[in-house]
Amino acid sequence: MISKWWPIAGLMLVLTSCGYSANAGSSGNASASGSATQGVVSSVSSINSKYGEILASSSGHTYYMFEPDTSTTSDCYGACATAWPPVTVAGTASPEVSGGAKKSLVGTITRTDGTRQVTYNGHPLYTFSGDSGPNLTNGQGIDHFGGYWYVVGVDGTVITTSAGSSSSPSSSQAPSSLY
Repeated sequence: MISKWWPIAGLMLVLTSCGYSANAGSSGNASASGSATQGVVSSVSSINSKYGEILASSSGHTYYMFEPDTSTTSDCYGACATAWPPVTVAGTASPEVSGGAKKSLVGTITRTDGTRQVTYNGHPLYTFSGDSGPNLTNGQGIDHFGGYWYVVGVDGTVITTSAGSSSSPSSSQAPSSLY
């Protein structure tokens, strides 16, 4: 009798070890720890930053756009998606919109692996593994994986300047371990 429960117990252990939660689609937790699957969120919100009001998760993790992307495709896979986890939604869920973010600008695209990535004003969104916590913008203006990475304002505009500067973006902000 006990032996028929072992497969179920083993499955639960595996799912728990992988960070699975029955509420994964509604947790609102965006992690920038490096795994592309950990960008799963349920909301697009905003934070006030040195760049103005910009997009972020409900927990304050900054969202970025990648210059080479188009409104229908992401160019960030493999090592790129590890350093810049795409912001995704589970299944057919739609992200909730809060703060200064505008619901009319939120959408999704389907990545080559079948996951749905959140877009804002046509820009696929990402977090940055170099942001160790909320309200950080360490990825702003980095030239990494074949293009520049920028924060996005709540009006949908891409912010290409450095804080307090109107000069060209610098790649010197990128952690050397990411190259």
